[in-house]
Amino acid sequence: MNYAGRTIAYLCHPLLMCFGLVLFAYAADPYGYRLDDPRQLQLIFIMAFFILVLFPLLSTLLFGALDLVPSIHLPKREHRIGPLIATTLFYIWFFVNVKGNVSLPDTLVYVSLGSAISVGLAFFMNNFSKISLHAVGAGSLLMGMIVLVFHQELSHFEFVISAVEVYRVSSIFALFLAIILSGLIGTSRLVTGAHRPNDVGGGFVVGIISQLAAYNIIY
Repeated sequence: MNYAGRTIAYLCHPLLMCFGLVLFAYAADPYGYRLDDPRQLQLIFIMAFFILVLFPLLSTLLFGALDLVPSIHLPKREHRIGPLIATTLFYIWFFVNVKGNVSLPDTLVYVSLGSAISVGLAFFMNNFSKISLHAVGAGSLLMGMIVLVFHQELSHFEFVISAVEVYRVSSIFALFLAIILSGLIGTSRLVTGAHRPNDVGGGFVVGIISQLAAYNIIY
């Protein structure tokens, strides 16, 4: 059980959850990207991966290399302060870049702000308890998808790969999978002993509140 829980924790890392939400934001409004060159869209996703996933991960590894944290698992609350500050700055940087580009739709601006708020709130809550960052990511992904579905009145998410390759996923099915995934993530943090129920529940609340706050600001 612990092995399965650790596997889920790695595959569903909170940084990947935020990047996944960016992909769903694209699928919610793929034709809202007013770009002159289709290759610019690829650059946006590459930028998103670097800023939202790779740079925060590298900063955590750097903290470890400098012996500022004992391991990348950040076992204690105080170990997460530096990496969370760095990640918050990266997420704000991504939001500012997205918000300043008039060629990008509000769906991407919304999830970018929601993700930045979620990391910032997680940093704040970390001063009081070892909140589950995995639960923050899962809650943010789930609520972000719910907002996208109901605000855009989506019947499906549409992933446009090329002019001839379009993949559609039912919005109800996607939300069902997101709910199941969120449950698995929360359970994995409990069975591995990484967090207490209050930490996991608090993480989900932070993720949900962050996306709702972003929705009220953007829309």
